[in-house]
Amino acid sequence: MSVGDFLALCGEILLLVVTVLTCIDLARARDRARLDIALVFVALAIDVIPRLLPRLGVDPGLLSLVQPLARLAHPYLLLRLVDHFRPIRGLVSWGALVLVAAAWGFLLFAPEVTVTSWEWAVTAVFALLTLYSAGALASAAERGQSVIQRRMKLIASGALVFAVLLAAQVTAALIDSLASTAAEINQVGPLVMAALYYFGFTTPVWLSRAWQHAELSDFIRSSAGSPGESSRTALERLCNTSRHAVGGLAAAIGRWEDDRQRLVLDAFGERALVGGPIAFESLISEHWRFRRPFVEDRASEVRAACRRLAPGLDCEALIG
Repeated sequence: MSVGDFLALCGEILLLVVTVLTCIDLARARDRARLDIALVFVALAIDVIPRLLPRLGVDPGLLSLVQPLARLAHPYLLLRLVDHFRPIRGLVSWGALVLVAAAWGFLLFAPEVTVTSWEWAVTAVFALLTLYSAGALASAAERGQSVIQRRMKLIASGALVFAVLLAAQVTAALIDSLASTAAEINQVGPLVMAALYYFGFTTPVWLSRAWQHAELSDFIRSSAGSPGESSRTALERLCNTSRHAVGGLAAAIGRWEDDRQRLVLDAFGERALVGGPIAFESLISEHWRFRRPFVEDRASEVRAACRRLAPGLDCEALIG
C-alpha cells in the first residue's frame, strides 16, 4: 500500500468514525439540527463504504449503485445545515433539491453510454453547488460568535475540500495529462476533509476548552486594563464573553435579593431576554438552590422555562 492509499484509507475510516459519533449524538437528543448533521455523514459513509468493502473481500453490491447518488446529495445536505445559521432563499433550496433529483434520474435511468460520456458534466455542476454551500457556510460563520464561528469555519473548509475533490474528478476526466495530479488530490483530500469535519462537527472537549479559555483570557486582560470600569459594564462584558464562549443565544446574571428572598434576572441589554424576578418553582431557581454549575438539556423543560425569560428565542439548553 502506497502512502497516498494509506492516507486515503485513514480519511475514509475517520469519516466512518465521525458518522457513528453523529448518529449516537442524534440517538441521545433528537432534533432537526442533529438530524441534518447525521444525514450529511450518512451520505458520506455511503460514498466511502463501497470503496472499503472490496479491501475486506466483500462485494459492495447495491451500495455501488447508491454511492454516486449519496455523493451528489452532499451539497444539498450542507445547504440544509446552513439554514440553521442563516436563512437560505427558498428558490435556492428548492433549486438544489430539484438539481439533485434530476441528477439522480440521469444516473439511474439514462443509457450507460450517455452516463459515461456526461458524468463529468454532472460532477462539475455539483462541484459548483458544493462551492456555493461552502461559501454560504463561511458567510454564516461570519455571523457567528467564538466557538460557533470557529466550528463553522472548519465545516466550510471541509466543504471546500469536497468541492476540490469533485473538481479533481472532472479534471481527470477531461485532461489526461492531469489525471495523476488529480489522483494524488483524491488520495490526500479525504483525510483533510474528514479532519476538518471532525473538528467542526464533533469538536473534541480539549479543543472547545482551549477556545473558551482564550475567551476568558481576553476578558481578564480587558478587565485588568479598565480599573475605572463600573460594575454594570463589567457584568455586561462578562455576559457577552460567556455567551461567545459557549456559542449561546443570550446570557444574563442571576442576583439574589436577600431582603425580598427572591432571585432576580439582570438581562443587561439583552433584548431577547425579559429581566425581573424569577419564580421560586422555576427551572432556573431549582438549579440555583444547589449553588453549583449545571447544564440543562431537556428540551421540553427548557422551552417551558424560556417562554417568559426569552419568548423570542428557541431555547434548547441552559448553562449556569
